[in-house]
Amino acid sequence: MMLVAHDLKFVSESVLCLTIFSLAFLLTGISAQATNARRTQPKKPESVGELFNTSSCIPKPYRCPHPKIEFYLYTRRTQNNPELLNTLHPESLYYSQFNRAYPTKVVIHGFGGGRNLAPSTDMRDAYFANGFYNIIIVDYGSLVREPCLSQMDWAPRFCAKCIAQLVHYLSQHPRGVKADDIHMIGYSVGAHIAGLVANYLDPVAHGKLGRITGLDPSIFFYMGNNRSRDVDTTDAHFVDILHTGAGILGQWGPSGHADFYINGGSSQPGCTSDTLFNTLACDHTKVTPYFIESIVTKRGFFAYPCPSLLSFLVGWCDPKDEDYVLMGEHVSHNLNNRAQEQNTAVETFLFISGYINEILPNWEGTGEKFCSIRMLRIMLHCLLHI
Repeated sequence: MMLVAHDLKFVSESVLCLTIFSLAFLLTGISAQATNARRTQPKKPESVGELFNTSSCIPKPYRCPHPKIEFYLYTRRTQNNPELLNTLHPESLYYSQFNRAYPTKVVIHGFGGGRNLAPSTDMRDAYFANGFYNIIIVDYGSLVREPCLSQMDWAPRFCAKCIAQLVHYLSQHPRGVKADDIHMIGYSVGAHIAGLVANYLDPVAHGKLGRITGLDPSIFFYMGNNRSRDVDTTDAHFVDILHTGAGILGQWGPSGHADFYINGGSSQPGCTSDTLFNTLACDHTKVTPYFIESIVTKRGFFAYPCPSLLSFLVGWCDPKDEDYVLMGEHVSHNLNNRAQEQNTAVETFLFISGYINEILPNWEGTGEKFCSIRMLRIMLHCLLHI
């Protein structure tokens, strides 16, 4: 999917090739970054056993609600003074500014995030600039910082269990909303946590989440053998995924009802840096500005489908005007229905879950369409140097 831009700067073919075929080197870079981060911590684990001991990050008892996983409610009235929701006390929601008439968004940050850190703050501000919402930010920041990153196989599942308790709380409360009316937005590992919530919901008692938006879901869950840990189409009525660091820090394959591969999905303009790790981290984080802008933009990001990467590379995609779809906050939810009308399985929904050729912010006849064979050149370069 190509983004309209007048000044595109991309990483060199050799650098991108290295990122594709040298994941081990990437992990080494992440380890080095984590080591530097640990040096700034006031308290370091004294042994390897302590480092991998869950009690070093999540104190007992291991049950929800947990003080390390907090739910902050923001409304237009409480933008600067959020209300902490307690899922054990009905009066917590009853006396809050929660309004069931407004759309409800649950935001789950990623590695190193928090409720007072970007992109959570930027996303919150964008929604309130657009209208009235119930914004609930899940703050589990202490669980996704060193030395707790080593516990990422366990902590996200525990966090998802507590978020499922929040969904139950909202769906059973007389002033709350059903799960079908909740939109969860997860960035990086937060995208997979949003998907994991479904594992702890009873479809009869709670219903099913209305929508999950995954912002470049982390590859570190996607590479596991347990597919139930990855966000996919079974987790909500509608799942849309935006990819900007696919195959590097983000997962590669499509897993939603609609998958958008921005600028090809892996390398983003403006992300060339002096170090490989910073370049790749930039690609991964670029997804949030795209989604945040989609909340408030008057023009929107329009994309059209290609059935495969090969079709994209050789220019075989020939969309009609009615094929264009809107990416981001205001994406159409009937894409799944269109797939069923075409007798196409959701998993191979080529209308969207292929490689998107272009995003057209100026889809009013005023914008220029840009195409590129950059990905083809990169692939050829990689093949010649294997």
